[in-house]
Amino acid sequence: MHRMEPEVESTLDAVIRELRAEPVDLLDLGEGEGESVYLEHSRCSYLRTLYDIVALADKAQRPRQEIRILEIGAFLGVVSCALARLGFSVTALDIPEFMGNERVLARYRRYGVTTASANLRDYALPLASASFDTVIMCETLEHLNFNPLPVVAEVNRVLRREGAFYLSLPNQASLVNRVKLMAGRSIHNPIGDFAAQLGRDRNMIVGIHWREYTAEELRDLVLTCGFSVESLGFFTTHRPSFPARLLYRIFPRLRGNITVAARKTADMAADFHFRDASR
Repeated sequence: MHRMEPEVESTLDAVIRELRAEPVDLLDLGEGEGESVYLEHSRCSYLRTLYDIVALADKAQRPRQEIRILEIGAFLGVVSCALARLGFSVTALDIPEFMGNERVLARYRRYGVTTASANLRDYALPLASASFDTVIMCETLEHLNFNPLPVVAEVNRVLRREGAFYLSLPNQASLVNRVKLMAGRSIHNPIGDFAAQLGRDRNMIVGIHWREYTAEELRDLVLTCGFSVESLGFFTTHRPSFPARLLYRIFPRLRGNITVAARKTADMAADFHFRDASR
């Protein structure tokens, strides 16, 4: 057992309990109950992220308050608030529609989390260069419906040299997706979600998975943007059936999600030429 496991798990559970007791309802649509369901479904992913980030930080052998962490796509703030409670210096970033919610801002203030607001499609993070030791982007990349290279280039810019970039997202080549394709079914969101995203009373504003990735594609993405890959692993967000567990043990790349830990090895001298059609 990792020596930090009891502290990390108890901290996470405390943050989740507070969110259940005082729902955020990010878009003011009466979705507090739905957020509680999401928290329960995401607990394993949150816990894995926290374990991994604490382990990365331990390698730095520096006081936690000196380690500056940025979470892109912070959503309800579970990871950011837990890391702040564990002693790190944390900045949470999300879209203006979420960061304009006074309830979520109050939670961040309570935990001492700095906040920032940006739409990633603008390809500009409102943050200083080389100002962070770690950048977290979990369950976010798959929601981008535009070219991701300039976004990862911005991550490179705000990270110090040798800083860590931690990515987690669904595995496009998962067993579930392969079975769907073999059965002639789509692995993408149903068409009805397009209408839901544009509805006034729905919370699908950023819920669609526009582009998932394979492990090799993620490796290529970070290598292209000035990073080296420190680790790449596969995991499941739930307890699979016994036959699936056996299969995953033999073929781990069939698991449902991928995590990549990368290190910034060089500044990315990007010369992106944008046209209206390429944004």
